[in-house]
Amino acid sequence: MRLPLFRSKAGHGPPNLVGIQDRALGDILPTILVCPLVENAAVTGLRAAIVWERRTLVALCDLARPIRQSALRPVGELGEAESQSILETFSRLLAR
Repeated sequence: MRLPLFRSKAGHGPPNLVGIQDRALGDILPTILVCPLVENAAVTGLRAAIVWERRTLVALCDLARPIRQSALRPVGELGEAESQSILETFSRLLAR
């Protein structure tokens, strides 16, 4: 699975959200579950680092939340390995 990247703000720049739910649910639900992406955050057991266009971003899996799909601007997708890392990190959060 390749996770989608989004921007919730107008303009250009790095994505600030990563989707963590099956895209098929997007046809059914008005919201999508996302994790914020930030550049300057500590990587912990509940956060995962990714590289996007030579920038290191940290997925804040501990701050996952639903957001309206209409507020999201698609930016691209993560690779398989980075997507898996985020999903595994989020799964650890659910297990606690």
